[in-house]
Amino acid sequence: MSKLIQLQKYILANDFQFSRLESSNNQDDRKHAVLTLAGYCAAVVMAIGYIVYIAFDLYINEESMLFFPILSSILFWALGFWTILSSIKKIIFSSDTELIFSLPIPLWQAKLFNVIKLMILYLLITAIAVFAGILLHMFILPDFWFVLLSSLILVVILPLLVITTTFIISLAVKILLNFLRIHSNVIEALLTFFLFLSPLLYITYNSASLNYKDIFSTSSPLYLFGIISNSTSEFGFFYLLSLLAITLVLVLITGYVFTKRYAFLVASYSTSSKRRARDSSTVSSNSSFKSLFSKELKLYLSSITYVSNTVLTPALLLIGSLAYLFNSSPLLYDTTLELSFITLSSKYIFILFTTVCILLTTTTSSSLSFEGQSIWILLTSPLPLMDLAKAKIALNMMLFVPGLACAILVYTQNFSSSLLDSLLFISFTITSLLLISITGFFVNLKFPNYNWSSEMEIIKQGKSTIITAIISTGLISITAILITLDFNFTFHLLLLVNVCIILFLIYKLRGSSLLME
Repeated sequence: MSKLIQLQKYILANDFQFSRLESSNNQDDRKHAVLTLAGYCAAVVMAIGYIVYIAFDLYINEESMLFFPILSSILFWALGFWTILSSIKKIIFSSDTELIFSLPIPLWQAKLFNVIKLMILYLLITAIAVFAGILLHMFILPDFWFVLLSSLILVVILPLLVITTTFIISLAVKILLNFLRIHSNVIEALLTFFLFLSPLLYITYNSASLNYKDIFSTSSPLYLFGIISNSTSEFGFFYLLSLLAITLVLVLITGYVFTKRYAFLVASYSTSSKRRARDSSTVSSNSSFKSLFSKELKLYLSSITYVSNTVLTPALLLIGSLAYLFNSSPLLYDTTLELSFITLSSKYIFILFTTVCILLTTTTSSSLSFEGQSIWILLTSPLPLMDLAKAKIALNMMLFVPGLACAILVYTQNFSSSLLDSLLFISFTITSLLLISITGFFVNLKFPNYNWSSEMEIIKQGKSTIITAIISTGLISITAILITLDFNFTFHLLLLVNVCIILFLIYKLRGSSLLME
């Protein structure tokens, strides 16, 4: 077991860029490591800040007993969402799998190696969050020692529950789609997300308000995701025992599948379609936009990780816009957001929702790096860079077309005050989508990585992805501030900025060429 722990420590240090920071002599590698670590630290600080906010909000409303149900709910849904987003395949096998199986460790440890690694990571995250909550409530909660004991049990249960639940759902979806002979990474990703989030979506839909306390307390694992009533605002030993029993059953199922049916798992999650998609199409100077776009679409659909990390916001925009369009809940048009200095009406909430969905993710930030070693085909062809850029940018924009069309329809029918207002909203959303698409491609062009061993290296940890995410966060923040302040010429100003940056990036792209890392 000591060998396993030492190996886990080494790999986690490598995943979090500590090894690169300590041993690499390359200045760019060290900068990338620092940038990645800064991103992780920022995420931790924001998470702790949100925990403090929840604790304070519940305290001033005399609802502190809801804190741990709400915290456990947020941790479960956030970690589960992240697990699916990072690809379930990663906990079955990775680029290090062959090396791990060659090491002198028991076979069951080798099979469960990636599961154990994820368990350690989630255990640390849960422990930090839960014990930060305990410190905040040390002198407030009654029955403190019971809460402390329950929290210790929760720290162990929650990571196991997250990993086993997401794994079983993903495997069930894969088996179902294989039985139906449906081979689509988009359908698989969306169905997995939907099934996992369905209890939360159902509770949100039936909630009397969009108050986070009602939604997250009801959907908490401590209340068995709404099966047990949370009307008492307390969770007792029976609830915890029930959760422990459910977790134990899921762990036994997962353990059996990994130890006894590991070959089946590897076969189910392995695919060679990605390589075929990447290598099947040759690129020539005669390549039309249609053939380039077709190649890009096949390459995109060949990776469940690529799809999972980029299809969610287009799907969210479509589902949210349809909910508004068919008025699925009166709360959508009646809800206002009360801030300390301003009140946001449902119109501005919808504009912010649309903006966040459009700007939050883009396929282009890793589209060049995703070509991998086959980038030499593009490098040796006389294909103009702008032709390649058009195909990759068009793919990202295509994903948003259904949702954006519905959002425009919602705005023009329900929120627009005039024809000019409608035209400004349409122009702003389209240029925002084009802006983030071009920005992602331009950043990836400047910071490519073609020598990757894992898709996650470029899709979530790549330098271009991190930089694009920072830019997109900045754009969202600026847009949110201007919309919140409600200047008379907000849309005019945002539209002008978008167009200027787009023209500048196009000008820079025309003078650029593909670079090797």
